[in-house]
Amino acid sequence: MQSPHLRKPPVFRVIYAQMAATVLVSVAFLASGRTAAVSALLGGMICFVPNAYLVFRAFSLSGARAARKIVNEFYKGEAGKFFLTCCGFALVFALVRPLDAVALFGAFVLVQAVNWFTPALLKAGF
Repeated sequence: MQSPHLRKPPVFRVIYAQMAATVLVSVAFLASGRTAAVSALLGGMICFVPNAYLVFRAFSLSGARAARKIVNEFYKGEAGKFFLTCCGFALVFALVRPLDAVALFGAFVLVQAVNWFTPALLKAGF
């Protein structure tokens, strides 16, 4: 149970930023064609969906009494994130034709780069 005085950390904002980056990168790749734009959208989703899973899993608990459970949830969240990322790439490579690999991996890396700016996003109140 969460204390009324404790707020959950605003890390979900990073997921919103990753979603926005996914849309922006996908729109930018639209200049290279529909295949590139769809591939970029999928690459961004392969990045932010597992990250969202981790955030919601790891930050579902709070408080000192739940410290051990919180650490456990972080481990489970990271394992789930890795699994979802692998499954995302496997499904895209198995099911999506045609596919622009440069757009797919480019968007994945660019959306992942949003994590580099996490401290600034949280400090700025984004």
